[in-house]
Amino acid sequence: MEFTLWDLLQDTALLGLLMILGQFLRAKVKLFQSLLMPASLIGGFIGLALGPSGFNILPFSDQLSKYSGVLIAIVFACTPIGDDSFTKEDLKGVGGFFYQNTGILMLQYAAGMALALGVLNKFWDLHDSFGLVLATGFYGGHGTAAALGAMYKDMGYPEFLDLGNTSATVGLVGGIVVGMILINWGTRKKYTNFVDSPKELPDEIKRGVIPRDKQKSSGNLTISNMSLDSLVFHLSIALFAAYLGRVASNFIQSKIDWLSIPVFVLALAAGYLVQGFIKITNTQEYVDRATMQRISGSSTDLLVVSAVSSLNLGVIKSNLAPLTITFIFGFVLNILWFLWVSKYSSSKNWFERGILNFGRSNGVVATGVLLNRVVDPDQKSRGLEDTGLTDLLNRPIAIALQVLPPLFISFGGKYPLYTTLVMWAGFIVLTVIALVLKWWTPGKMQGNQHK
Repeated sequence: MEFTLWDLLQDTALLGLLMILGQFLRAKVKLFQSLLMPASLIGGFIGLALGPSGFNILPFSDQLSKYSGVLIAIVFACTPIGDDSFTKEDLKGVGGFFYQNTGILMLQYAAGMALALGVLNKFWDLHDSFGLVLATGFYGGHGTAAALGAMYKDMGYPEFLDLGNTSATVGLVGGIVVGMILINWGTRKKYTNFVDSPKELPDEIKRGVIPRDKQKSSGNLTISNMSLDSLVFHLSIALFAAYLGRVASNFIQSKIDWLSIPVFVLALAAGYLVQGFIKITNTQEYVDRATMQRISGSSTDLLVVSAVSSLNLGVIKSNLAPLTITFIFGFVLNILWFLWVSKYSSSKNWFERGILNFGRSNGVVATGVLLNRVVDPDQKSRGLEDTGLTDLLNRPIAIALQVLPPLFISFGGKYPLYTTLVMWAGFIVLTVIALVLKWWTPGKMQGNQHK
């Protein structure tokens, strides 16, 4: 059946309804509050049960699984627009945290591929790229899963989208659960500096609804409503940057048949071009960063609810055993990284900063921020600031790991092995740099901290 604009309206209305139901349940159900589960994820589970993969009650169109590929382009396009550049002063003392953040990113890719090629493929007939599922979901989250899922669909491995989204969902929920266990352990061991027991989170964080006296503006009006609505102005910028990414991707593939650059990568590049144009024309004051973040955040929520609602349970079922092993391996890897690296790579507040990175490496930055908030309610550890900075610094590495391994693995033969070895080599080089520069001092606490 032909897809129409009314189908688009119907799909987005249903996704919106699912998110509203998710928020209602988050506000009312203690379990969801204790898990700090995003409303979009709760709504996604409802959509999975009532949608095409479940009881098929909700009349979604057959395009539901494709929305995530478009939405992730918008998310990446928004990333640089309206953002401030960092200064040399910002970089002081950030080396250890850069290694915490970037090291686990590279290790998840390298170790995940090694596990799949060296162990899992001995028992199951898996795609050569199965090993990328761990890092795609855990460090990357639903956004990266959507991006790589769209890429792999064009490369003949459409199941990767469902595997990646499953990994992201498990990583997000498991990261919070395991993170809270680590926090309870850390407070008993007196590792925390700002609380003696897990801090009770404010009601608005647990329930997700903000009382009137604590509500804040979500952004600044930079365009007069008498001329143009400010939100539409910012949305137009974001959509145009995402569109440029799509045009560039199609153009490159039309000229070079074997080269397929994902739209989200070129949307990010377009976002930087737009930001450069804004600076050149000296119009920064009219582009509100907070509004761009709201557009990005809204796109991410829609991405999550649509991705989870459209999961193919058959794909998950047929890969359940290797997925389970991969997820257990991932959690163990992240816990050991927290204990062996985070502990010895911060000059102060190692636990508070490390638990933020732990949450971030299991799902999204928001997970890490929430865990950090439990042990650092007044944000004194500078974990949030340094996370934003290191995410900016390692973005080229993250993008390269998302784009290049699938491309080389697709060549077949020995290329999956060579790709894995190159990723391990990159991780080892970064680790040597961290040791030489004393970003990481194994077995030796930095500053005046005790073990």
